[in-house]
Amino acid sequence: MYRYTSQCASGTHARFVQRIFVAAAVAMSMAFGAGNANAAAIKVSAGTTPSSVPNAFLDLKTHEIEGLMPDVFREIGKREGFDVSFDVIPFPALIQSVLSDKIDVIVAGMTPTPKRAEVIDFSQPVTEFGKGIIVNASDKHNYRTVQDLKGTIVGAGTGEDIADELMKLGIFQEVRLYNSGADIVRDVALGRITAAFNDYPILKAQEAAGTMQGTRVVDSFVPIRKVPIAFGVKKGNTALLSKINDGLAKIKADGTLDKILKKWKFVN
Repeated sequence: MYRYTSQCASGTHARFVQRIFVAAAVAMSMAFGAGNANAAAIKVSAGTTPSSVPNAFLDLKTHEIEGLMPDVFREIGKREGFDVSFDVIPFPALIQSVLSDKIDVIVAGMTPTPKRAEVIDFSQPVTEFGKGIIVNASDKHNYRTVQDLKGTIVGAGTGEDIADELMKLGIFQEVRLYNSGADIVRDVALGRITAAFNDYPILKAQEAAGTMQGTRVVDSFVPIRKVPIAFGVKKGNTALLSKINDGLAKIKADGTLDKILKKWKFVN
């Protein structure tokens, strides 16, 4: 990881600004025949999660960081002229890591919220997605909205916002809460519950990996609501944030983002 020990008095974005000046200085020296082609590259350290498939994860076979958000950020780096190094960090520690300058940017499936926006700045949204459902593989019903599940038993993860939303609707026979994804998939496969709710991209990734035997993802289902995901930087790091937003606009315009979204099945 590329680091500087000195910082501006504000401490908000010194390292990245310094890198821009250093890169510019090296580029000027190269113009006079000094240095080499790789010396001018700006280095950006990104924090990402180890196992949030398909948002961002460490592939245990290749030992490479994979997923939607890393792919998007790599493409932004190509457009904006910086190299990316990844640090694997548990999701709850990502914000503190960027605040303490351990990393420059959060590259994960993080949703901008008012509370998070108090301490970090978010880029423009990369995409948005909602909750999908799985049902028993033998259930061929074409569920389109949550109302189609009225009077049934459904399941959701303990502590998730969707669980509270389902309970407030008051249309189900029961809303069961689960502490593990394996348990909820098992109960759908055994017919103990009609449907289970989770992030649609996660369900599609698990389906593709073959880890949800006896169930199917209902692709026709329209989520109650969708939420965005974006990159996060330390508050005040306008230099990096500007580059991220500029690069994101470029890959949206040239179709690269659409290709990455389709690759990771972020469509519902």
